[in-house]
Amino acid sequence: MFKEVLKTLTKQGKTIFYSSHIMEVVEQMSSRVILLKDGAVIADSTVEELKNNSRGSSMEEIFNDLTGFTKGHDLAAKFVDTLTGGETIEDEK
Repeated sequence: MFKEVLKTLTKQGKTIFYSSHIMEVVEQMSSRVILLKDGAVIADSTVEELKNNSRGSSMEEIFNDLTGFTKGHDLAAKFVDTLTGGETIEDEK
């Protein structure tokens, strides 16, 4: 429902400021994206322009590339380790 409200307001010419670290949602919902690093604007463009001018194919890859964030996999592994008490959980196949 929230996405529909945003789409409707956008179609009515309203400006919506939406802040998120979930780049998949940003990519789907935004006509213009401003990326920040340490409080400074490092990108101000459309999703298409960002994709055309970067090495990344998704907003998450573009964000990581522009901000230098490379620890996502390691942080996720530590988080899972903390949640599971160090137990290994195998993927179901």
